[in-house]
Amino acid sequence: MEVTFLTGGGRRTVQAREGSTVLEALREAGCELAAPCGGQGRCGKCTVYIDGQPALACRTVCREGMTVRLPDVSPLAVELGEGAARPDPGQTGFGVACDVGTTTVACQLVDMVSGRVLASLGEASRQRTYGADVISRIRASTDGHRPALTAAVRDQLAGMLRALCEQAGAALADVHTMACVGNPTMCHLLAGLAPDAIGAAPFAPVSYFGETVDAASLDMPFAGTVYIAPAVSGYVGGDVAAGLLAVGMDRAEEPWLYIDVGTNGEMALGRGERILCCSAAAGPAFEGDRIKCGMAAANGAVTGVTYEDGGLRLDVIGGGEALGLCGSGLIDAAAVMLDMGVLDKTGRLLGIEDDVPPRARPYLCQVDGENAFRLAERVYVTQSDVRALQLGKGAVAAGIQVLRRTAGDPPIARLLLAGGFGSYIRPESAARIGLIPADLLAVTEAAGNAALRGAVMALVPADARTRLARLRDRMAYVELSGLAAFSGAYLRAMDFPG
Repeated sequence: MEVTFLTGGGRRTVQAREGSTVLEALREAGCELAAPCGGQGRCGKCTVYIDGQPALACRTVCREGMTVRLPDVSPLAVELGEGAARPDPGQTGFGVACDVGTTTVACQLVDMVSGRVLASLGEASRQRTYGADVISRIRASTDGHRPALTAAVRDQLAGMLRALCEQAGAALADVHTMACVGNPTMCHLLAGLAPDAIGAAPFAPVSYFGETVDAASLDMPFAGTVYIAPAVSGYVGGDVAAGLLAVGMDRAEEPWLYIDVGTNGEMALGRGERILCCSAAAGPAFEGDRIKCGMAAANGAVTGVTYEDGGLRLDVIGGGEALGLCGSGLIDAAAVMLDMGVLDKTGRLLGIEDDVPPRARPYLCQVDGENAFRLAERVYVTQSDVRALQLGKGAVAAGIQVLRRTAGDPPIARLLLAGGFGSYIRPESAARIGLIPADLLAVTEAAGNAALRGAVMALVPADARTRLARLRDRMAYVELSGLAAFSGAYLRAMDFPG
């Protein structure tokens, strides 16, 4: 049957299978639509418009002649940062560095002679119609969608490479190398390998990568090679190793703590010769998914919240009307609610009928029967949002506790918050809600997109790739699942500090 999809860029008519949902038809047509829960009908985020009425794409069956309008998608505010490859007299032409994330994909075109970054680009992952996190992607792969997932990431990288060359005025024929970093699931899908075994104990990947393959084998549109950075385990990948390389943790003389906060909270603790690492399943709250007013870091997203001069002050991407809330804004909002006395230690959000400080009362409301805290006309935080945040921050905080304890609780000289999300987090708010230890606030700093900087460094094989291989050998993985110490720490860390 024929179904027509309308977007800001035009219209597209496709042939949909009898009985398929709108989301399934979108996937098969290669159209983009966020579906954080992977089409399970739980998140309510895959809203489309049929005859002007909103409907969930994952719960709406296609019918002959249906016209579906997709929501407009704003460009993501992706943290790219500044990086440089080490100039090498033997290098020529151009290289492209790629951070293949679960939520976003970021790439930079590099002049291999000078080492300078010539162009940068970030996009939302085209795999997002299959879910917001790696578990959703693994489930989709197991359900038979692996070829589509692989095609999505390869097509996206190829398209971004062409766009980078156009942006820089570079010839695609002069590109001869690519370095990719990412979590093991994304790297498996890029390589065309099944990540299915990562989803169940013993969580063993098919490959640990750290190797170079022919670009044509990954359907890349240039003659040359692609290097995929080495993984440490099924949940700590080359993006973490590349991040540690970029910040110089393999050469640190004092213990550092590195945290990449996202749907998985990957972290590493150590120095030089010995680095412990782990991954805590934080869930999608930090990416703005499965949050009532949650959204990605695009125009209209609230990234910061403070209470100043008798009122709330919001930082909004693009400077216009607040349309939703991304992860850093949610952390700030929780910190403000704690300070205002409307959120207690257990995470209970007080309501309009409770005894609350006068300054907080104007912000309290009810949404669909839940207590909520209103930030703007269209943006609020509900009780269930707070619970989702507690689950995420509890997992990360417990992972930190276990790593510190396993390492013998050494004095930590630096705490580095990495990744695009980490760059937006206000350390004071992170400490206030218990995401990071309060005793480390004074040494906490943003590391930016360290993984992408590491990918840029890895374009030059002689030094960076050797260091990445050594880093992997020095990293000891701590499996948190089933660990009694982690379970106990997790339950305690879900509470907010008193």
